Amino acid sequence: MELTDSPLLEEFLDKYVAHAYLVHINQSDEIFQKYKMIVKCFEEGCDEDTLLEYFQQLAHLKMSLDIPYAALSNEIAGLKNMLLSKENSVEEIAYLVKIFQKISNSVAEIYLQDYLDRLLHTNNMRISSFSEILELDIIHFYKEHLLWLNKLAEAIQKRDVENFPELDPNHCNFGEWLHDVGKTFIQNNSKHQRIETIHKNLHIFAQKIKTILKHKEYFILISYLEKCELLSLSLGTELILIDNIEINKKVTKDALTGALNRHAFRPVFETHYELSYATGNSFVLAMMDLDNFKQINDVYGHVAGDEILRAFVRCVKENIRNSDVIVRYGGEEFVLFLPSISAQKAVEVLENIREKFASTDIKIGENSFNATVSIGATVVEPKMPFVNSLVDEYVMVADKKLYEAKTGGKNKVVM
Repeated sequence: MELTDSPLLEEFLDKYVAHAYLVHINQSDEIFQKYKMIVKCFEEGCDEDTLLEYFQQLAHLKMSLDIPYAALSNEIAGLKNMLLSKENSVEEIAYLVKIFQKISNSVAEIYLQDYLDRLLHTNNMRISSFSEILELDIIHFYKEHLLWLNKLAEAIQKRDVENFPELDPNHCNFGEWLHDVGKTFIQNNSKHQRIETIHKNLHIFAQKIKTILKHKEYFILISYLEKCELLSLSLGTELILIDNIEINKKVTKDALTGALNRHAFRPVFETHYELSYATGNSFVLAMMDLDNFKQINDVYGHVAGDEILRAFVRCVKENIRNSDVIVRYGGEEFVLFLPSISAQKAVEVLENIREKFASTDIKIGENSFNATVSIGATVVEPKMPFVNSLVDEYVMVADKKLYEAKTGGKNKVVM
């Protein structure tokens, strides 16, 4: 593709603009034309207003293509450095430094407004997702902090430093709960300290945002706001894990194995789904079925079958986190919920369970034998609010993977 007859533009595009990506999204010509106008403006000495307008047009175009602010910011910095390296005059260098600060701030303000709109929209959806959860428990206080984050975003949007949310981490609703009742819920001191640190850092960035907003330094503000959202989601992730521990304590257990009983499955799935949707996390749903269970029952009797079921649940509980949830789905079939975990890590956990159980000696009187388990699993990544049909859809996917494990020789994990 013939780009330009400007050596400066050719050098800039080659060093800083992602050609392959732009060609892939079929927007390379439009992006290149914008940069051609910008470089020409520098070469011919256009006025500041024209230059700013070109960069603003570029920002809107990049934003419409979902190209992140960091990518455009890097390109602007690259162009600035190239132009500075070609100047010897102190006056010209000073001018370039000044104009690029204005450019960076102007572009950041455009991206900031779009980011605030999307953050408020997403956050409101996160908040509304909690309405279907009957027992919010700890998560209720996370909802309070999502409302706090909304107030922060609205204050930034209005450029209103007088109406910021509570900036002292000890005096917001979540902070007061964390240092009082929260201590009885979060009995693990290191876990409580981690949540306290995340929460404190979130408020520190909010304090910085208020200071920066006064000076209208948008290129710094946008990165701090991203930090706030990330810390808020991290806070939610930590609280989900603790809330799961509470679920394990409260829900009725299967009398034989100590796993949660079948009646818990749907409400537990819905709660995991809603919380994952609210925090932007995924969770793993695994269907686990003991191999050749009927034959073992027929040969060794139901006492042996019962002991296998108990041994399996013990094995699972010894190899999962306190925040993971196991449900007896029916007969020799179990469901395992693994929240806030990557697919790769989930496979490691499930393979570990499979291997440990296969090597477990199960003794019934004078007899000692081993049993195996087949596991099918799927990652649940919520993209929409919860509806009842989602439960059956995801169970069907996990069941299909379980069938593949069974027909593929059993004693397997299929994700």
